[in-house]
Amino acid sequence: MEWSGVDLGMSVVAVRPHWSEWVSWLFCAARFACLLGMFATSGNSVAANGLLSARIVASFDFRGKVRFCYDHDPAIIHFEYDKEKNLTDIRSRSINGDVRTIFQFTGTGDERSLSCSQDGSTIAALDGDRQRLFVLRDAQASIYRFGVPLVYSVIGKYSLLSPDGSTIGVPGVPVHVSGPDVLSRMRLFPPDKSKDVFFEDGEAYVDEAGSIDVYSYSDGWKKKRSMRKPGEYFYVREVARCGSRTVISLSDDKRSRFGTLDENLSGRADWLARIGVRNLLATFSDVVSIDGGYGRCVFPLLRKHDVRGVLQEIVSFGDDGVRRFKIEGAPLAMSDDEIRLSKDGCYALFGAFKRIPEVPQFTMPQQAVVLRFDVPDCKQQRTFGDLSMSYNYPGFTVASPLPCAVVKVKYRISCRGGLRCETRWSSIII
Repeated sequence: MEWSGVDLGMSVVAVRPHWSEWVSWLFCAARFACLLGMFATSGNSVAANGLLSARIVASFDFRGKVRFCYDHDPAIIHFEYDKEKNLTDIRSRSINGDVRTIFQFTGTGDERSLSCSQDGSTIAALDGDRQRLFVLRDAQASIYRFGVPLVYSVIGKYSLLSPDGSTIGVPGVPVHVSGPDVLSRMRLFPPDKSKDVFFEDGEAYVDEAGSIDVYSYSDGWKKKRSMRKPGEYFYVREVARCGSRTVISLSDDKRSRFGTLDENLSGRADWLARIGVRNLLATFSDVVSIDGGYGRCVFPLLRKHDVRGVLQEIVSFGDDGVRRFKIEGAPLAMSDDEIRLSKDGCYALFGAFKRIPEVPQFTMPQQAVVLRFDVPDCKQQRTFGDLSMSYNYPGFTVASPLPCAVVKVKYRISCRGGLRCETRWSSIII
């Protein structure tokens, strides 16, 4: 990668005379760190086999579903059940391990139902009996009750709550029990919960017996079109936005099928084939679902017929093509069938067994794992002695203990770290 147009000359800084030698030394150290960091991290970490690298940046002991849920700084939400007290916490956990309880209710929670809007402002979940609905919006909790417990749980990431937090997928009108009546300001869909619904890009996809029906909202939900499924027994596992395409994952519990909204679901010479996704799914196990959002999608590469679920690679893709990531360190076996991406596509979240099992069992020790992808458009942290620095391609930033410094950079700047920085006229002020 070329770093043309970079001026690393330091501006003149007035200091008290007896500090001049110390500041001069730090200026030199900062300049060296900047140069070293730029050239050491300016390109992809690409192995000889063409794979990019990913490494574990956080993990904690946990058995259950985990979800990304935040506005700006990456954070995870999950249930935490106290058996002795019969209480369940909905907890938020930052990447660096800070934990807080955002809501508590009696009984257990339905793991698959835990949902979060893309801006992190709305969380929805069902209790373990699927008789109560909890909606948390703007730090306020609302509780609803169904007349009859739901027979089925939700299946997709946005099956209970839409990405923008405006729609809830529940049957009929739940009875308001306590808190603000937030559902009175939301849309409800569908009336028949025996049919799975998936919300994406302002539309609702309903899994019918032989088709997928697409609805949009305009003074009520109206059916726009219908797509035939590739077979009678296929059901929808996930609907995800991958760049400018909406990708649908289907399965009959033995085989999987994948297609895009604007193409025939049973076709082969399509976008997924052109970018190489179909070839990967033919080479590795296709008993997976494709998840995504914010412009990219993700799925795991697992060996065919390997019941242990040992993760070979992680694939992310979008309009700019396919990226394949090899995880640094010891191999991991997935304990769940889901991989979630952060908003910037730089982090992946999934469940894994703490040891690779011969035959996976839910009761085995498990953990939630957060990976960071080593690619130029993801923020990286580097430490050089007492100087820490980060870059955000195509620019870079410098964090330094210097009392005052100006580093001129002709690229876009993204300030990170504990100090507040400002960007003006292609320069960063620390």
